[in-house]
Amino acid sequence: MKSIHSFIQLMLLTIALNSFVFSSTYYVDRQHPSASNSNPGSLTLPWLTIQHAAETIVAGDTVYIRNGIYNEHIYTVRSGNTTDGFIVFAAYPDETPIIDGTGVLESQNGIIVNQSYIKLIGLEIRNWQDNGIWMENAGFIEINYCEVHQFTGGIGASYGTHDFTLDHVLMHNFDLYGFDATPNGLDCYNGTFNDCIAHTGRDPAQNVDGFALGHGTQHSFVFNRCETYNVFDGFDISAEGSTLNECSAHNCWNGGYKLWQKNIKLINCLGFNNEETNVELDWDNEPGGSTLINCTFYNSQTYNILVENSADTLTLYNCIIAGGDNIGLAFEQMSVSNYHADYNLFHNDNTDRAITVAFTDEFSLQQIQNGNWTSYSNQDSHSLVSFNDNKLFISPSNNDFHLLENNPVVDNGTSVGAPNIDFEGNPRPSGQGVDIGAYEYQILPDVGDNYFNKSLKEYILFQNYPNPFNPKTIITYFVPQQNWVRLKIYDLLGREIQTLVDEEQNQGLYHVPFDASATRDLASGIYMYRIITDNSIDTKKMVLLR
Repeated sequence: MKSIHSFIQLMLLTIALNSFVFSSTYYVDRQHPSASNSNPGSLTLPWLTIQHAAETIVAGDTVYIRNGIYNEHIYTVRSGNTTDGFIVFAAYPDETPIIDGTGVLESQNGIIVNQSYIKLIGLEIRNWQDNGIWMENAGFIEINYCEVHQFTGGIGASYGTHDFTLDHVLMHNFDLYGFDATPNGLDCYNGTFNDCIAHTGRDPAQNVDGFALGHGTQHSFVFNRCETYNVFDGFDISAEGSTLNECSAHNCWNGGYKLWQKNIKLINCLGFNNEETNVELDWDNEPGGSTLINCTFYNSQTYNILVENSADTLTLYNCIIAGGDNIGLAFEQMSVSNYHADYNLFHNDNTDRAITVAFTDEFSLQQIQNGNWTSYSNQDSHSLVSFNDNKLFISPSNNDFHLLENNPVVDNGTSVGAPNIDFEGNPRPSGQGVDIGAYEYQILPDVGDNYFNKSLKEYILFQNYPNPFNPKTIITYFVPQQNWVRLKIYDLLGREIQTLVDEEQNQGLYHVPFDASATRDLASGIYMYRIITDNSIDTKKMVLLR
């Protein structure tokens, strides 16, 4: 397996084999000299337009789209089904077709999906005045390894769209949102987002969201390892029963996480360098509640965490609230009966305003340490205080929130309700107890080859360090026996960026540097590194922050 594109190819092959009797495969290639919609749609006699494919294929069929710029609006015509399978629009392996709105007049939406059981794989959609992809009244939709950019709205779900998945989707340079779910009379529900990124609003005057779930009775969304930055609000969550796992919201012009509904959970999440708030429990005229577990929130200018109304419940365990310029934890109204918390760590640059209630009852770091806050709130009896954030993290100025060795949060969290992995997927706990914050403290793999028992039989790929990084990082891995080893870097769409290692190596621990400035101009974002041997493949993510 040479790249994620190979994974996509294998996935599509599996789809075809599982529905062999019913499915057909077709090809669109506008650059082919014989391309025509009157062709049979074969590899040698392909169709000219994607829309012709949409009007022709049926449940179980796959259309492969070759390289090229397709200046056409596309809309689905038929649905797949559970018996015959999905209708699949996929990039030809190792190619990236571009659906571009330049000069298109019939619609300002790149792709409209208004049928069900549809898959979009490996496409780039750009330059649309409205939406890159618009889903309405559709169900069981999968959008995988796509890039959507230069638009007003990125990917929209509306009119009851449900049971959809976005996997490794990159959305950037937009005016209103990267992703938005809007009821429009019919609620959306059961949306899953895996490893998606939404970044860079084009107009700082707009209230632009990275990921937004509109108001109503929408419910049951899950975000896994998603990231948003350089927008007004990062995650604007107005859907009941939504969970965010290992997500990151940073450098937003207003708030990182805006939470409106009830039963919203943030687990292993990061929020940092957001201008107004890192987390905000907003009042929507109905009681709600948010649970924050093993999260790290750092360096907001006004509030690290803000609770607007005493009818909204905040549950806070194993969290670090640090580096706030003004107020760490703020309750707008004169009540803390809605607050349930313990095993947290409080730090604030303004040491006198670590916690405020109605902006009149204020608690300094020293008062929290002395127990005044616990006596006042009946909460946080096991929580800790730090007077110096330089003793907490590896390098907060470089957005590296890995824990320092002597950090008081190490082993001092509660195991009750704690997740079994941390932000990077490392086992939790990794020491004698659960650590407070999004990261478990890790013994860095630079202690020398003797750190490992030479009888180990498994390859080990460590998290790169530092992470996030700019522009240099170290990738460490352990080889248990002599083997040919390849170490490669990929972008989020699976395109190979650089081969770092391609040689036979003996048993041992290896440290390989990666310098992002030495390769092509890489933008901030998530990248992947993969170790490949004769009998092992492992992949991890790393974050480049320019």
